[in-house]
Amino acid sequence: ENDIGKCEEDKSTKDNQIRTLRDEIAHQEELISKLTKEKKSTGENRQKIEEDIQAMEDRCNHLSKVKSKLEQSLDECEDALEREKKCKGDVEKMKRKVEGDLKLTQ
Repeated sequence: ENDIGKCEEDKSTKDNQIRTLRDEIAHQEELISKLTKEKKSTGENRQKIEEDIQAMEDRCNHLSKVKSKLEQSLDECEDALEREKKCKGDVEKMKRKVEGDLKLTQ
């Protein structure tokens, strides 16, 4: 009888250990599931961020090209303005010379 009681006690202890281990396994499985979902979400967020960065880089490159073209147009306009100023100055000189010559002939 003593052996039977000891065996039942061992069985009860083992049952408790099994129950505890099963609970721990269930808890670990929940953690694994949660971490797997977080990993997937993080991967998706990372991909979205990388796509956003690429779009911003593309936009930056486009705007740099537009800026370069605008700077070139500005340089051309400034050159044209300088030529116009020079021509106007030359015309003013000729006008004064002609007016001076006209006064001399009168």
